[in-house]
Amino acid sequence: MNKICLKCNVISQDFNLWCQEKHCPAENATEIFNNGEWFGIFEIVQPLVILRSAIVYQARYEEEVVFLKIANTGCEDKLRQEAIAFYKLASAGQHPLLPELIPAHPQSTIAQHPYGWTVIQGKIKYYSVFKFVEGEVLRNYLFKNPQPWFQHVGWIGLSISDVIYYLHKAGKIHLCLNPDVVYLRFDKQGIPRPMLLDLGVGDMNQNISQVWNDQYNLPAYTAPEILNNSPTVTPAADVYGIGLLMYEMLTGNPAYEYHLKKDETVFRGVNSGNFKPTGRIDLKDIPAIVEKSINLQPQSRFADVVTLVTTLKPYFPPIPAEKKSRGINWRIIFIVLAALLAVSLILMFAVSLLP
Repeated sequence: MNKICLKCNVISQDFNLWCQEKHCPAENATEIFNNGEWFGIFEIVQPLVILRSAIVYQARYEEEVVFLKIANTGCEDKLRQEAIAFYKLASAGQHPLLPELIPAHPQSTIAQHPYGWTVIQGKIKYYSVFKFVEGEVLRNYLFKNPQPWFQHVGWIGLSISDVIYYLHKAGKIHLCLNPDVVYLRFDKQGIPRPMLLDLGVGDMNQNISQVWNDQYNLPAYTAPEILNNSPTVTPAADVYGIGLLMYEMLTGNPAYEYHLKKDETVFRGVNSGNFKPTGRIDLKDIPAIVEKSINLQPQSRFADVVTLVTTLKPYFPPIPAEKKSRGINWRIIFIVLAALLAVSLILMFAVSLLP
C-alpha cells in the first residue's frame, strides 16, 4: 500500500510524501492499494482510476471479478449517499449505462448493505461494489487516441446525455463529469458503449454551494457557476460537463489545461471563459454546438440536455443497437439429444430383429 497525492498524482512507497499543495501533507494523502494486496475480503487486481473523491479498482472476491470503489478521506458521505442512490435507481429500472450495484457484503443483500466499510490502519474506509465489465476509463483511451472519429465522439456524447437525462428525471444532478468517470468499452461491432462510474453530487433541490466539496471534481471540468458558489445551479451545468467531454475528444486537449497547475490557476482560467476554438473546420456546425455548451454563462448554453441532444442528433446516424450474444438453449439441446437417442434405440432394435 502506497500514499498518493490526489492533486498531482505523486506516489510514495515509503509514505514520505511531499506535495506542492499546502493542504496535502503526507498524513492527509490517501492510500492506494497495489496488485495482490487485500482490502477486507477483496483482493486488489489493479487501480483503474483515481478520482479526487474515490479510487476505483478492479478487484476479486473468490472467483468473481468486480469494480471496487473506495471513498477518499472527506468524501465518505458522498460514497454512502451515491450507493443508496444507485440502489434506488436500479430498483426503479437499471439504466444500461450505469454499473450494476451488488451487495457490499456477499452474505447480505443490496437493501441491507448498498455500501460497506472496513478498518485500514485505524481508519474506517467506506466502499461500494459493482459488477465488472471489460473496458477502460475514457481518460486512458484518450491517451492512446486523443481525437477519436467524430462519429464516435457524437455517439459517446449522446449516450452520456441519455444517462444524464435519466438522472435529471429522477431529480438527480451530476456536476462531476470528466473523462475519469466515463468507462468505455467497444462492442463486437466496434460501437463505443460508455458507462458512468459515478453519480456525481446529488439532488437538484439542494443548494449546491452548501454541499459542494472541491474534492468532488477537477476544477477544469467544473461549471463556473459552481466554482463561484452560485446558489442556483441548473441542468445547464451538466450540459457544460457533456460539452467539455466532446470538446476534448474533438480537439485532443481539455478546454482548460490543468495538469500540474494549482487549483487557483485553473479557477481563473475557467472563470475567464477563454477557451480556444476547436479548429475543426472539417465538421459542419458540430464545433459550434459544442462551444455553445461550454459557454461561461449558463443562460447562453443549451438550457437542458434534451435541447442539446435535439440539436446534435441530426449530425449523427442513430446509435446501432447492441447485438447480444445468443445464449445456449439447453431445452433445444435436450430435445435433440433425446431424439437422437430414440433413433439410436429404434435402429438397435431393428438390427436385433434381423436374421
